Amino acid sequence: MELKGAKARMKLTANEKEAANRAEATALLIRAGYRVYRPEADCYGEDLVLRAPDGDLRAVQLKSSPEVDWRRYGRRSLWMLFPDSRSDCPRKWFLVPHDESYEWAKEKHGHAPKWNEAWRWPYVPRELGRFLDSINSLSRPS
Repeated sequence: MELKGAKARMKLTANEKEAANRAEATALLIRAGYRVYRPEADCYGEDLVLRAPDGDLRAVQLKSSPEVDWRRYGRRSLWMLFPDSRSDCPRKWFLVPHDESYEWAKEKHGHAPKWNEAWRWPYVPRELGRFLDSINSLSRPS
């Protein structure tokens, strides 16, 4: 690997991206007053368990971008944690309830041919960003 300046980057594998995202998110969450726990096994969509500043426990699915999927994550009281890949360093992160996000996505995209009780965005578009900001636990007190 040849490095040319500060912007040179390695292409990361999916596992490396997940590990880097988990490390970045963990640091951000701790600074925001959360305690972060990692389950021994990734079961039922729980990548992390958070103790929020208000004392509530939250099961969290870590993603690299916004995603909803009723079959995998619906009715499980899961929270989704993901960055806005287009935001500058430090990246903006979202911690949002899956089912509320799913209902918004269903209203916006449920009529689309590719809708299959699931939707994924490669980044946070403006309209989605406005909605996510209104429910983001990382941008308001718990």
